[in-house]
Amino acid sequence: MKPTEVAALLGVSQRTLSRWHALRVGPARCKVGRRVLYRKSAIDAWLKANETKPVHTFDGGTA
Repeated sequence: MKPTEVAALLGVSQRTLSRWHALRVGPARCKVGRRVLYRKSAIDAWLKANETKPVHTFDGGTA
């Protein structure tokens, strides 16, 4: 996927993607010549690794 597509998918700017790469905190990317590309599987794995689970469950509340 192109950086523009990944940025739109994640709701961030291309600059943020570049910053994440520099800080080594974003999804893995590949370079083919001068072109930067992202694998869909790498984005899915990164999202899964950064997923948080709720600490509490909603029991419907009691009055």
